[in-house]
Amino acid sequence: MSDQKDLLRRAARVLPGGVLGSHRSGPGLEFVVREGRGAYLYDLDGRRYLDYLLGSGPMLLGHAHPAVVEAVERQMRRGTSYFLLNEPAIELAEEIVRAVPCAEQVRFTSTGSEATFFALRVARAHRGRDKVLKFEGGFHGTHDYALMSVSPRSPKAFPAAMPDSAGIPHAIGEEVLIAPYNDLATVEALLAAHHNELAAVIVEPYQRVIPPAPGFLQGLREVTRRYGVLLVFDEIVTGFRLAYGGAQEYYRVVPDIAAFGKVIAGGFPLPPCAHQMPS
Repeated sequence: MSDQKDLLRRAARVLPGGVLGSHRSGPGLEFVVREGRGAYLYDLDGRRYLDYLLGSGPMLLGHAHPAVVEAVERQMRRGTSYFLLNEPAIELAEEIVRAVPCAEQVRFTSTGSEATFFALRVARAHRGRDKVLKFEGGFHGTHDYALMSVSPRSPKAFPAAMPDSAGIPHAIGEEVLIAPYNDLATVEALLAAHHNELAAVIVEPYQRVIPPAPGFLQGLREVTRRYGVLLVFDEIVTGFRLAYGGAQEYYRVVPDIAAFGKVIAGGFPLPPCAHQMPS
């Protein structure tokens, strides 16, 4: 078995920051995972950790759940990725359409970032407009439109956007409007002024750790419908958690397009984008 300290040194040489993604263990707690079982992770030295990270969210059944392992092994014997129609994919799409209030059709993608990116592209194509409105602090993945004002270091006055990463074209910032979450009056004012330029409003219905204020989502639905701007729910986190049909079922607010992920695939790459066909 490889030495844990040696692997940490090797990781520092070949991985940015010596980590996968953006998650790092606390000071003095750096370790390399050997395996996961149930609610626990085990490092190469045999130490056990209670896993609150949950693979960034999707491992609600825990690691190596027997039913999941059996299903994956059964499918692996039949192949993995076909890029063509197959019965499990059709059955999953049918179940999502049954469960999710807004869903009439489903497009499968490989990541949550892809799901929100394509949702905004669909909205822009339908509306024939380029701008989108998102909320300060809302995280919708790592594409250029999403990485605006997630955690701005020096926020500008609304609705000006601040890029959260180097390398994002300046032109993208001009296509994204930023609003304060739970401030319906500001959103209404922005839509009144910019609705002719806007394709969509994208929102996490439950933004990170901030619940929607009473009436906020309902008001957001009403004002977007009034101006013909599409409402996109990012349910990567809330889907199949707050309720089986997601936050839209729980809060009784139906968007035009919704992006789901994480829990659907149980740790495998399968976040879909579900949508109504806009009238």
